[in-house]
Amino acid sequence: MRTSSLFAAFLAGFALAGTAQATRLTFENLPGGALGPTVIPSYGDRVVSAGTGITLDGGATPNVVLDFVPLLSTQSAFEVYGSGYSGLLHALGDNSFNVPGYVQLTPDTGWDVVLESFQVGAWSSSSYIDSRIRVEDLQSNVLFDTGSFTFPGNTVFSYPGTPIRSSVALRVYINDFGDLGLDNLQFSQVATIPEPSTWALWLAGAGLLGARVLRRKR
Repeated sequence: MRTSSLFAAFLAGFALAGTAQATRLTFENLPGGALGPTVIPSYGDRVVSAGTGITLDGGATPNVVLDFVPLLSTQSAFEVYGSGYSGLLHALGDNSFNVPGYVQLTPDTGWDVVLESFQVGAWSSSSYIDSRIRVEDLQSNVLFDTGSFTFPGNTVFSYPGTPIRSSVALRVYINDFGDLGLDNLQFSQVATIPEPSTWALWLAGAGLLGARVLRRKR
């Protein structure tokens, strides 16, 4: 009985550690067309079902919280535009140019957040010098960085290329919201990989059950 219980715990823990779920923010039809710390602050938080500006691509993300933070003291929120950002629909941009800011994705304890992908488009046909998009974790580790470059007009780029997984909050920085718009922010959650001691317990349970099965066969 004890070996069966240990093996059951092993299977449950292994399945949990490998379970991924995904959410995509499309920024469509947000009331008021603005988004920030005091404007629609719950958008993207703890998603359990599709809704306004939110689709589910494989599951929900009930253990991830989002924050949308402009870094200029004169800015209280970003703006959402239905067009103008190189064909992106309802992209997160700004009424002013060169507004630095970030989107933060914070997982609950025991969970990792996985930044799957996002799209960035230029406003109209202009090109924008000194553009930069990067992803950092809350410990200031730079996990993705385009470096400074000229973002061409009428262009959409997809980032980061490979999903980024973190047990601490991730921040997607854009140096120049307004010049650039963000759309289709897709992220997922997965249970944090257990500590080695937990793996050892699970493996021990599997081994004991295997030995018991062999004894029965003999």
